[in-house]
Amino acid sequence: MRILIAGTGGVGGYYGGKLAAAGNDVVFLARGAMLDALGSNGLEVRADLGDVRLEHVHATDRVDASVAPAEAVLFTVKTYDSAEAADAIAPAVARDTIVCSLQNGVDNEAFLHERFPEARVLGGTSRIEAFVVGPGVVTQRGKQSELTIGAFNLDERPAAAHLGSAVERAGIPMTLAADIRSALWFKLVVITGLGGVTAYAHGTIGDVLGDPELDALLRDVLAETDAVARAFGIEIPPGLADTVHAYAEGQLDRSFSSSMARDVERGKPLEVESLNGAVVRYGREAGVPTPANERVLDALLPLHRRAMAARTAHA
Repeated sequence: MRILIAGTGGVGGYYGGKLAAAGNDVVFLARGAMLDALGSNGLEVRADLGDVRLEHVHATDRVDASVAPAEAVLFTVKTYDSAEAADAIAPAVARDTIVCSLQNGVDNEAFLHERFPEARVLGGTSRIEAFVVGPGVVTQRGKQSELTIGAFNLDERPAAAHLGSAVERAGIPMTLAADIRSALWFKLVVITGLGGVTAYAHGTIGDVLGDPELDALLRDVLAETDAVARAFGIEIPPGLADTVHAYAEGQLDRSFSSSMARDVERGKPLEVESLNGAVVRYGREAGVPTPANERVLDALLPLHRRAMAARTAHA
């Protein structure tokens, strides 16, 4: 299967590496030092679930006739880079190309459907801790790497099953979701809390749970996102906010630091507008108050804008 990885960071690098190692024709969209390293040294995935070493990979910063058309695209860029990445992959997206977002948030698929109306746009979520540790090198930690893939209508279910088969053959745990919207909102509850609040705290989940004020903020963010989802009729498990908090207390290592918290430490742009910001926007639409999510958004949005301005200045 010819698969284009639109964004070779931790998530794209890990899943792209697994798919390529399984014999798929994988093209990696990358830029800068990552692109140079992939072209000269290939891709190295250092994973608790099994290392992957690809001596030669097809990497590019520009999709042209040598790539197009792709049978499937895994859209794995950060949400603030979606428009640029969509423009970059456009030559590879033909009628019935499968485009599956593995991004955080609940608005990505609507953007992709509007941008590529003739494609088969699927929703997806990943349960993985994976990040870039150096050019051409990705690390995966922990016991989880599951993908959930789902169609938004009956006509696209065969496309979801087709992509899911390729994922399974690559040894990646995979679930075909009957209700992908619920899966996306489920993850939004988790990530606005664990991701947003650890980023707000500039620390770990242990720092959050050990501080009564931060722990209260975590509980409130979880409860608000849960309430907004239910206001829109999204079917998520009863008591999800409490379940996520209990998971953080009882199962997460106290050293856990979300990707957004790591981005804060490194002065990188943040996905806060697509996460806690989305809760605020949808909350206003539904008439659900979201002061805790607003608090996180107000604290992190200036950091995001500063990082984006610095990135543009150095481009």
